[in-house]
Amino acid sequence: MGREHFRERQHFYVCFACLILFLLTGCAMFNGIKNRQAADEYFNHSRQLIAEGDFNGAIEENRKVISMQPGSAPADEALFNIGLIYSHYGNKGKDYKKALDYFEQLVHDYPQSPFLEKAKIWVGVLKDIDKTKTGEIVVINDYFHHLLLKGDFRESLREAQNILDSNSPYTDRALFYTGLIYAHYDNPEKDYKKSLGYFERLINEYPQSPLFEQAKIMRGVLNVIEKAKQVDIDIERKKKELTR
Repeated sequence: MGREHFRERQHFYVCFACLILFLLTGCAMFNGIKNRQAADEYFNHSRQLIAEGDFNGAIEENRKVISMQPGSAPADEALFNIGLIYSHYGNKGKDYKKALDYFEQLVHDYPQSPFLEKAKIWVGVLKDIDKTKTGEIVVINDYFHHLLLKGDFRESLREAQNILDSNSPYTDRALFYTGLIYAHYDNPEKDYKKSLGYFERLINEYPQSPLFEQAKIMRGVLNVIEKAKQVDIDIERKKKELTR
């Protein structure tokens, strides 16, 4: 009889412990899902603010994600986003030093992050920018600047092609702007390979151009994009291999 009661108590304690464990893991999973949903909302709002030109607001949205759960995902993604925002050429308050700090923090604090390789590439590019002492990709032609701000990419390309066809002394400028136009994130016909080709031509044919260093920087940025694409492809391939 005593043994029966003992077994019943054991069974009760085991069931009770399992129930507590289930509740705890269930709560943790629920909180994780809630945090991910909140983070996605912040990230979506950040992208919207960037499109509107509110880069400071976009940075704040990503900082909210970091404060939610510092030291774990998706804080790594938020660090990566802030680095991109501080290095964004359309950001008047861009700061390559701050961008570098955020990318390096991601590399140091999140060695298992899926953004690790991309962050390492950006660290290399930004260090190269610092060596050039330019720290800026400058706009040197008001007319092209005006067309780009209007989003009139086809007209910009036509103007640039007219310069290229006329053997103008401003050919290096036309090459530089054509590269920018094809790389512009708002251009529905953007083509990073074409963009890279124009910057390569400027670098190879006009080593004395005042835009030589800026073209090298843009070449580095475009190579980052191409390498990042390859990283994404490799990650997807590994995921498929793991699920087989």
